[in-house]
Amino acid sequence: MCSVEDYRDAAFEQVIKVGKAFGNVSRIKLLDNLIEGKKSVEELAKAVGLSVGTASKNLQILKKVNLVKEEKDKNFVYYELASAKVAKLITLLIDISEDAIPELKELEKHLKKENSNLLRLSIPELKEKLEKTNPYVLDLRPKSEFEEGHLPGAHNIPFNEIDLNLNKFPYDRKIVVYCRGRLCAYSDVIGNKLKLAGYDVETFNNTVWEWNNELRSN
Repeated sequence: MCSVEDYRDAAFEQVIKVGKAFGNVSRIKLLDNLIEGKKSVEELAKAVGLSVGTASKNLQILKKVNLVKEEKDKNFVYYELASAKVAKLITLLIDISEDAIPELKELEKHLKKENSNLLRLSIPELKEKLEKTNPYVLDLRPKSEFEEGHLPGAHNIPFNEIDLNLNKFPYDRKIVVYCRGRLCAYSDVIGNKLKLAGYDVETFNNTVWEWNNELRSN
């Protein structure tokens, strides 16, 4: 029979396996991307800037500790988060990092400053704005992610198609731009481009998952 200390050491060794899986930029980016919904290896590789082989290797590491699950469909392999707890963990990790790591705060400040100091709406602020005014909500994510779920009344124009649609938005309404969350940056960069084109712009830098989770908890 093992002692209490032996048990504790063995148990925490298992917990560390999850920590080690998180200890890689590519794997964090893959998990963060999967908050938006199920994707093929090819889609994930393109989204995070990896070769298909490297993406697949990292996804297998995440699968080994049950952070993601795999599904095969003919010639394609799809991945999704193993549970909503993984999405919560990623969100909490970003929350803690923003509180604990000054360098992350500086990066976010620099991004905001470079992009006209656009006002960033919190979840309660956006909820109130949607209830009381009629903003034009612009979703910058790929169509597949938009179809998985989006903010109420959102219009989908992927970030790489904005230049083709730059003069097609309403000048008489506030435009609220969002993408994949706080560490995405496209909402700030595209928001600034729209502001320079004469639009009245604000950004929403949380994910659709965070929005839905907040509404469920209230």
